[in-house]
Amino acid sequence: MASISNANLSHVQSLLSGQIPLLDFVFPGLMPTTSTVQPLTDVPTIYGRLLCLCALFLLFGKYASEHIGNLLETYFISRIEVPYNDEAYDMLIFWVRSQPFARTARASLAMVDPKSPTHSDGFGSYANKKLLHYSPCNGRCYFWHKRHLFVFERKRNQGEFGFTREEACISYFGRNPNVLRELLDECRQYYLGLVKNKTCVFEHEGNRWKSSKSRNKRNMSTVIIDNKLKEMLLGDVAEFLDPKTRTWYTARGFPYQRGYLLYGPPGTGKSSLGLSIAGHFDLDVYVLTMSSLNDHSLKTLFAELPQHCIVLLEDVDAAGVHRTQDGNTDASQSLGQNGSPQRSTDGKVSLSTFLNVLDGLASPEGRVLIMTTNHIERLDPALVRPGRVDKKIEFQLADEDMLSQLFFFVYDLQLEASAIDAGQQKITRDNEMLVFAEEFVAKIPKREFSPAEIMSLLLAYKRSPCQAIASVDAWMEKIREERKVMRSNSWMLHDDDN
Repeated sequence: MASISNANLSHVQSLLSGQIPLLDFVFPGLMPTTSTVQPLTDVPTIYGRLLCLCALFLLFGKYASEHIGNLLETYFISRIEVPYNDEAYDMLIFWVRSQPFARTARASLAMVDPKSPTHSDGFGSYANKKLLHYSPCNGRCYFWHKRHLFVFERKRNQGEFGFTREEACISYFGRNPNVLRELLDECRQYYLGLVKNKTCVFEHEGNRWKSSKSRNKRNMSTVIIDNKLKEMLLGDVAEFLDPKTRTWYTARGFPYQRGYLLYGPPGTGKSSLGLSIAGHFDLDVYVLTMSSLNDHSLKTLFAELPQHCIVLLEDVDAAGVHRTQDGNTDASQSLGQNGSPQRSTDGKVSLSTFLNVLDGLASPEGRVLIMTTNHIERLDPALVRPGRVDKKIEFQLADEDMLSQLFFFVYDLQLEASAIDAGQQKITRDNEMLVFAEEFVAKIPKREFSPAEIMSLLLAYKRSPCQAIASVDAWMEKIREERKVMRSNSWMLHDDDN
C-alpha cells in the first residue's frame, strides 16, 4: 500500500513539475491530438496548472451537458409547440395563469385581469378594482400535474412591424405524446368555459389572425331594427348554416359562401346587427381593416379563415380598395364619392384581388361575409353584384315603431308605479309606460334621427322618462345645429380640395 501511495504521489509531483502534460494526465492517450493546446497547460506554477485544469473540466462539462440534454430531449422528452397567432396559444396561456406554479415563477408578466371589476362595490373602496394576473415569461417553469412532470417555456421577442412576438411550448419527461394532448385538451375545456356566452373577435397582425377580445353575446332582441327585416335575415343565415345546405351547394358545384351588404345612414345598427348574428349562431367574428393591408396579406388572411365564421368589413366604401389596370382605368385609381374613378395614393388592395378573395378559387367555404357602408352609391358595381353580395339590406332612420321599441327598451321594468294626484288610485305600470311612450313618439319627427341618436337622448335620462320627454325639443334643436356645422365644414374641405 505504501508503495502504491508513493507511486501516485510521485506521478502528481511529476505532473506539477512539468514532466507529464496536464491533458495526458486527465485524458490518457490524448497526447498526439492536444499539441495545439499544450502551451496553455505548460504554465510554470502549480496554481496556474490547477486553474487550467478547472477550466478544461468546465469546458468539457458544458459540452457534455448539452450533448446529454439533446439526447434526453430527443429520446426521453415529448414536446408540443403552440403558435403565438393561433387560438390554442390563448387556451394554453389562460390555463397556465390559473395554476399555482404561475404565481411562484421568478420571471412573470403582469397584466390587468380583464374580468376584474372596473369599479368598486362601494364608493371609496378599491380593494377589488383592476386586479392583476401573472403568467410565467422568459424562462422555464417545472410543475407536476396528474403525476407527470411538465415544463412550460415562454419567451417574448420583438417581431416585425413593432409587434411583440411570443413563443410558448409545453413538454414533459416521457415518450407518450398523448399525455401532452390530454393536457392541452384540458386547457381547451378551461378556455371554452371562459368564453361561454361570449363572441370571440379576431383582428389581424400583419398576415396572421390574432384573438383580440371576447364580447358578451348580444341578444337579437336588443337590436332595434324592423322586426320583419330581422326575422328574414336570421332565417336566411340559419338556412345557409344548415348542413343540408352545404351538401346541396356541393352537389351543384356552387361555392358554399354567403354575402350580405348592410347599408344606410350612420347609427342605424349595421355593425351591431353583425355582432348579434355572430352571437346568435355562436360564430367567431374576423374583422378586416383594409387600410392596413396589401394584396398579399389579404390573400393570406382569407386563406386562413376557418369554416363557419363571420368576416366583418365595416365602411367598405372607405376601405382603400383601388382598381388595377383595366382599359381606361389606371392602376392607382379608386372610386370617388360620385362613383367615378379618381387618383388615390392610399389604396393598397387592388379591386381585382379583393373580388378574387371574395369568390375566387382561393376563397374559403362556409364563411359569412357582412359588409357595411353608409354610401352604397360609392361602391363599384362589380363588388355588389349577385354572387358576391346575395342580399342588400337597407337600414333606415327611426320610424314610429323603432321609437317605441327604443323607449320601452330603456324604461321597461324600471319605471315605478306613480299616482296622478294624491289620494287617487295608482295606475298600473303598463298603462303609464304606454302613455309616456305615445307622448315621446309623437314629439319626434319620423325618419329624421338615427336609432343611435335617439338612444343617446334616452340614456342621458335613463332614470326619468318624464325628463327625457321634456328635453326632446332642445335635443332636436341641438342635433340639427350640429348637422349644419358638419355640412358646412364638409363643403369647406371640398372647396379646398378643388
